[in-house]
Amino acid sequence: MPKAKKPASPPKKLSAMDKMIQNCVKKARERKRDGETDREWRKEYSATLKVDSKTAPLSQTPFDGSATKKKD
Repeated sequence: MPKAKKPASPPKKLSAMDKMIQNCVKKARERKRDGETDREWRKEYSATLKVDSKTAPLSQTPFDGSATKKKD
């Protein structure tokens, strides 16, 4: 006798953070399809930010820094 299939579970409701991440990934893929690099986008985006004081420049890559280095 064949096994009965389990009923499909309803789709999981995404949190606001998950929705935001999906939206950002979707937009990044669209920009890449259009030929815009991440570096170009960050440069254009940083120019649109309103800054009152002197701040550190944006990194060349989103993961530039010590966050991904292994501990000694």
